[in-house]
Amino acid sequence: MSLFTATHPEGGVARHPGRRLRGRLALALFAMVLAGFLVSVEPAPRAAAAPACGVLQSGAAAQANTAVNKACGLIGTPYSWGGGHGGTPGPTYGICDASNGAPNDCNVKGLDCSGMVRHAYYLAVGSDVINGTSRTQYASSRAVARFSRSQGLSVLLPGDLVFFGSSASRIHHVAMYIGNGYMIEAPFSGGHVRVIAVSAHSDYYGAIRLYNPDGSTPPPPPPPPSGAGKYWVDTFANASVFSTPTSTSSTGTLYQGTNYVFCKVWGREIRNGTSYNHWWLRTDPDIGPANQYVSAFYLSRWGNDVAKDNNGTVIPTCDGSAEPPPPSPGKHWVDTFQTASVYVSPTSTTATGTLYGGTNYVYCKAWGRKVGNDTSYNHWWLKTDPDVGPGAQWVSAYNLSKWGNDVAKDNNGVIIPSCDGTSPPSPPPAPSKYWVDTFANASVFGSSTSSTATGTLYGGTNYVYCKAWGRKVGNDTSYNHWWLKTDPDIGPGAQWVSAYYLSRWGNDIAKDNNGVTIHNC
Repeated sequence: MSLFTATHPEGGVARHPGRRLRGRLALALFAMVLAGFLVSVEPAPRAAAAPACGVLQSGAAAQANTAVNKACGLIGTPYSWGGGHGGTPGPTYGICDASNGAPNDCNVKGLDCSGMVRHAYYLAVGSDVINGTSRTQYASSRAVARFSRSQGLSVLLPGDLVFFGSSASRIHHVAMYIGNGYMIEAPFSGGHVRVIAVSAHSDYYGAIRLYNPDGSTPPPPPPPPSGAGKYWVDTFANASVFSTPTSTSSTGTLYQGTNYVFCKVWGREIRNGTSYNHWWLRTDPDIGPANQYVSAFYLSRWGNDVAKDNNGTVIPTCDGSAEPPPPSPGKHWVDTFQTASVYVSPTSTTATGTLYGGTNYVYCKAWGRKVGNDTSYNHWWLKTDPDVGPGAQWVSAYNLSKWGNDVAKDNNGVIIPSCDGTSPPSPPPAPSKYWVDTFANASVFGSSTSSTATGTLYGGTNYVYCKAWGRKVGNDTSYNHWWLKTDPDIGPGAQWVSAYYLSRWGNDIAKDNNGVTIHNC
C-alpha cells in the first residue's frame, strides 16, 4: 500500500490529499540575470482532465459498448459498500462498518465497485451475467479472454473489466474499461461513480472480457477429460486439498477458477463466520497426487452445505448413498468447536478420554452437570465414541458449534433423542421478550423497511420482542431480511434492528440465545 493510498475492502480506495511542491525561483532568476543569462521557466504540465464518459475506442462487442454507455448513465451514483448485491442488480443500501471505512453506508443507497459493473452489464444485456464480488468476478467462467498486467492496456477494449490487487486471491477492486487508458468506477465510501485513468491506481492486476468482438459469449465448459462422471465447478480461491474429508494434513493445492470434480463426501466443517460447508469434493488438484478432496466451501455460487456444479446439478455422493449419511442407524452427526474431555457418566468429573473438535457422531443425550458459565452453558450430555479412550463415553453438548443454551441438536437441526427413550422437555411458551447477543453497535429504524436511522442499539446482550421481514442487510454471503423490535440504547422505544447483527446464527435466521425461534410480530 502506498503512502497516500489505502485499499478499501470491496471496491475502492480511501483518499488522502496529495502534496504539491512549489518551486522557489525568484532568487535563482535574480542570480542568473546578474550573471548575464536570460532564463525562461516552463510551467510543469498538468495532468490531463478525464474525458467525457463514453466508448473511447472501437473494436468492442456491441454488448460491451452498451455496457459502457449504461455505466456512463450511472455517473454520480453514490458509492455504498455492499451496494448493488441484491437479488436483482441495481443500487441498494450497503453495510455500515466504520472499521472498514464505511461508517454510514447502510444509510446510503448506491453501488460498490462490483455492484456497479454488475448493474451496467445487466442493463446492457438484460441478464445477470457478472454477479459476485470483485474477486469472484475475476474468476468468472464467463470470461472469453483474460489479460495480465504485463500485457499493458493496449490489448484492452471498452467493456473489459479491470481488476486491482497484488494477486488473484487479493483482488479488492474492479472497474469498467472505456478506452484510451480510462475506466469508470465506483471508488470509495463517500465518493460517486466517476471516470478516471487506470493508472490512478498503482496495483492494476489484470482484466477479463465477457464478449468477443463479434458479440459471441463464452462456449460451454469443455467436456470432462474422460467423459461422464465429472462435474465443472468454479472455485473462488486457491484451496488446500486433503487425502480424506476428515484429514487435517494438506496434500496439495487446487487453483481457483473452473475445475472438475468427481463426487462428494460428508466430512469436517470448513467455516468462515456464518458461511460453512461439510461437503468435500473428490478432484485432481493442480499440485499434489490425484483423487484428493477439496472443501465445497470454495464453490463460488452456492450456499451452506450445498454442493452443485456450475449448471446447478447436485453433485452425487461418492458411494451413491443419501446425503448426508450417518455412520450407522441411531447415530447423529454434530460439529464440536473444540477438543473436549469425555466422561464415564453425565455427572462424573473424572475425564476418561478426548473427543477431537470437528464433525463427530453421537448416539443420544442425558441431563447432567452444567458446563459453561452464566451466559453460555449446557446441561445435556451426549453419548459418543471418543478419539482417545474407551467407547460409549459422554461429552458435554456445550461443545456443539451451532446451538444455544441447553439445546442438543444434530447438524440438520434434529433434536437428539434421550438415551432412556423419554421425550425431550416441552419447549417453554413464547416469552414476551427474547435475549439475544449482538456483535456490534447497530442502527435502529422506525420500521423494517425504513432506511432512516432513529437511534442505536449497543453491541452486547439485549432483549427483543418479535420479528418482521424487511429489507436485506449484508452481502451475498452473509445477510438477513429479519428485523427485531427492541428498545434501543439511544432513541425512542419499539424500534427495529436487523437480525444481521445476531452473534450466533446464519443467513435469514432469527433465534434467541437459547436457539428458540423469535416469533413473528
